[in-house]
Amino acid sequence: MFVLAPLGPALAAITVTAVIEGRSGVRRLLGRIKRWRVGLRWYVIALFGFLFAYIAGYVAVLGADPLTALFDNWPLFFTVFLPLVVLGIFIPSIGEEPGWRGFALPRLQERYGPVWGSLILGTLVGLYHTPAFFTPFLGPITISEFVMFQLTAIAATFIYTWVFNGSGGNLLIVILLHAAGNAASGLLTGVFADLPYGGWAATIIDGGALNVIVFSTIAVLLIVLTGGRLSYRAEEQKDP
Repeated sequence: MFVLAPLGPALAAITVTAVIEGRSGVRRLLGRIKRWRVGLRWYVIALFGFLFAYIAGYVAVLGADPLTALFDNWPLFFTVFLPLVVLGIFIPSIGEEPGWRGFALPRLQERYGPVWGSLILGTLVGLYHTPAFFTPFLGPITISEFVMFQLTAIAATFIYTWVFNGSGGNLLIVILLHAAGNAASGLLTGVFADLPYGGWAATIIDGGALNVIVFSTIAVLLIVLTGGRLSYRAEEQKDP
């Protein structure tokens, strides 16, 4: 689960690219990972975007308590968050993003446009993780939690699409975004575990609806603010 599953999308992308484009196509695909020259703002968004989104969601529901908990546990940013980012780059980000964003997204956008392409890709990303619900990693899980996970995957994919397009089709940035998103979830789950809440707040947070609400809100805003393009420019998706 932890070794083979995260490699699936990248291996599939490399295999199919090798068949249809040859070695030169594989070099172009993997070469996107080495594009480190991109605006500083994209590194900031990739590293802190999901972290701030999670925090904003918790603050909207629980008030100032999450901020107090973060302030009291600030060393965890260095001892937990940053190490999880480094680990997440290798497992699973570098094994997934060449498939999701490197191979699939450019083709889906070219055929269906950025909005429908993201919707299709997000559905596939969510379903790809289904076997994990039969392991201690994500399972056992209820039907409602499974649905929330799928909706979260779809909503988050619009954010990935915007970052990928805005950074000029940069795979390194979305790999960092993926790793930092997982790290933010791991950090905040521990920090906020002892916060006192119940009632409707517990239903929203523990059931996974908070993530859906936060990411869906961001996705809708990105679609509206970019006129449905999500910063997509077909010419920037082509390799030099």
